[in-house]
Amino acid sequence: MAGYLVVVEDDHLQEGPLEAHLREAFPTADVQTVPTEREFRELLPKLRDRPPDAVVLDVMLRWDFPRPDPPPPPADVEAGGYYRAGLRCAQLLSADKRLQRVPVIFYTILERADLERDGTALADSVRYVRKSPDLDVLARAIKDAVRAAG
Repeated sequence: MAGYLVVVEDDHLQEGPLEAHLREAFPTADVQTVPTEREFRELLPKLRDRPPDAVVLDVMLRWDFPRPDPPPPPADVEAGGYYRAGLRCAQLLSADKRLQRVPVIFYTILERADLERDGTALADSVRYVRKSPDLDVLARAIKDAVRAAG
């Protein structure tokens, strides 16, 4: 089924249980968690060499964790801010010929209408799962997305 999953989640209170659940649901999969938009962008070249079976994206995602002398965010991050970081990450995937077929699952507290309100229609291949304590819903969405892409 899924051999490589990338999870982009910056909330450590959610990231740990989420990663643990996905490792249990996909015991043979390599589950990689990326905590910031900056790290996701840095990972893109490696993803081109080894495309994941699916990418799970939080929408509201920090650019970077606070630290001395952080790298400045690019102009699109400055303009778009925190509330659309996951959408930018999905756009980066869909703009790349080697990654545009990777299934994307938005896993967020936002309503789907919130995501589409500003005119950003979600592609048919993008799935949406509202965050909840029932992590099996997300695992099923990943299985369905990987099967459909297969």
